[in-house]
Amino acid sequence: MKQIVWNHSDPGISFAAPSGRITIFKTTLKALGYPPYFRFLLDTDHKQFGIECCGYESDGSHQLPEKMTREHYDIKSMDMVKFIFQTCGWDIKSTYRIKGIAVPDRRMVVFDLTTALKVAEIRRGE
Repeated sequence: MKQIVWNHSDPGISFAAPSGRITIFKTTLKALGYPPYFRFLLDTDHKQFGIECCGYESDGSHQLPEKMTREHYDIKSMDMVKFIFQTCGWDIKSTYRIKGIAVPDRRMVVFDLTTALKVAEIRRGE
C-alpha cells in the first residue's frame, strides 16, 4: 500500500465511525483563531464539511474549552459521523482524515470530503 505524507502544519479533521468521533486538529482551531464557539456545516450535494466560528446562541454551536491540553479536540456524534460515512461511501470500519482550507474572511475552515484519506494510508510528515 502506498503511504501518503500528512503535513502536520495543515488544518485537518478526522472521522471515526466505530466511536462516532470527530477529531478537530489543533491546526484547524488555530486557523479559526481558537473561537469560544464554533459549529459544523455540511453540504451533502458537494460533499463539503465546514467548521465555522459562531456565537453561543447559534444553532448547533459547540463550546471550545478555554485550555487545550491536547493537540486535538474530540466531539462524539454517532449520528453525524454515520451520516457522513454513508454520504461519502466510506468503509465503516476505518478512520478518515481530510486536509482543510482556511477561509479567513468567513472565519471558517472547509474540508472537501472527496479528498479523504484512510488513516492507514497516511504517515506523518516533518
